[in-house]
Amino acid sequence: RYDPKYPSIYDHGYGKASGCFGINCGHKLYPYIKGVSHNFQKQYDPEEAIEKQKIQQKQRYYERNIRRLKYDLDLAKRQNDVESIRKFSQGIRGYQTKLRQIVKDNDFLTRQYDSEQIVNNNAKTQLFRNNLGYNVHRKKLKNVHKKPISKAELNKLTKNFKKSGGLILMGPDVDKQLKDVKADGAAVNDIYIKLSSTAGRATVREELIHVKQFRRSGVPKSYGEIYERELEADNLLLRNAKKWKFSEEEIEDTKRLKAYYEEKLKKWRQENEGL
Repeated sequence: RYDPKYPSIYDHGYGKASGCFGINCGHKLYPYIKGVSHNFQKQYDPEEAIEKQKIQQKQRYYERNIRRLKYDLDLAKRQNDVESIRKFSQGIRGYQTKLRQIVKDNDFLTRQYDSEQIVNNNAKTQLFRNNLGYNVHRKKLKNVHKKPISKAELNKLTKNFKKSGGLILMGPDVDKQLKDVKADGAAVNDIYIKLSSTAGRATVREELIHVKQFRRSGVPKSYGEIYERELEADNLLLRNAKKWKFSEEEIEDTKRLKAYYEEKLKKWRQENEGL
């Protein structure tokens, strides 16, 4: 029975992918009887936890840059560009040195070698990474005419993403790839975003949300997880539609997408119940 004296689990995002008992959540439920039960769980200092989080974010930043440079190195090797091979190899070694030092200086950190790799031996995970049809992206359910985002606004919105090692991919080849999956944009992973030449504000905002999801929770492991991420993004877009100056067409498009993914998630859960 709910007691208003205590905070509700719903105050902490219960039922959402990013909330309590969502993706990568480590919380556990225990029965509590007022006046009888005691909390014997380890207690943490909030300020210390925040400081540790900042240090962990720096570790993630180093890992992202290592992956980005490995992608660049792979491309340079294919082109037999000796100077670029040397440059990217030195960059990788530099960030690996920083990683070793930050792990050495902080005993609560461990070296996450998988997070430094651009190839995963797990075939299913690799399929999600490489095949655009399995990535989180903004679908085109209807041919709605939208005003493309200006170059100046695009640069402003993606400034922090680029500073953290991210790259925006655009051009005729990207337009063709996105057209094949009926999308305006796609977050390929935590480094690359693909945008069509007609992408608007909502598309750019959505893909930036998906990048944060990648950085928070890694690669989606199932269609269900993809649908949950899409719905999380759609809800965030609709809550901030006025603040982010979306057009009426973009708002209606987002509502259609939300309904589409709610139905997809419902069907997926029915088909996978008990698996």
